[in-house]
Amino acid sequence: MLYKKNDLTCVKMIDFGLSKDFSKTNTMITMIGSPFYIAPEVIAQKYNKNIDMWSLGVVLYIMVSGKVPFPGKNEQEIIKNVMKGEYHFNYESFKKVSPDCKDLIQKCLVMDFKKRITATEALQHKWILTKAKLDVSK
Repeated sequence: MLYKKNDLTCVKMIDFGLSKDFSKTNTMITMIGSPFYIAPEVIAQKYNKNIDMWSLGVVLYIMVSGKVPFPGKNEQEIIKNVMKGEYHFNYESFKKVSPDCKDLIQKCLVMDFKKRITATEALQHKWILTKAKLDVSK
């Protein structure tokens, strides 16, 4: 949601009812979450904080295209498509999306969480640095 109407510079993320503090544990096993945003390792019921980068990739994909990367007619079909990990940029809306933005999405939506981009790496990604003009060296 936008913090202020028509102000695209401040987006508020909401609905963190299923948030978890990972400081005391490295692995979780409960399968919870919204199917459209759920990482494959959550479905396998063995996951850690790397699921957040998958969800970020899904959110970014939706924000720039208005589509979900892993659609389905029902929850089972959505989960099946998430587990396949196949998505595309063939929608008309992606014609206006920069290669750098697509690259960040691709690095978030990596099936193997060990190879998925980390939050620290994402903050150093070219698309983030050029669009957000962040100083992440602090």
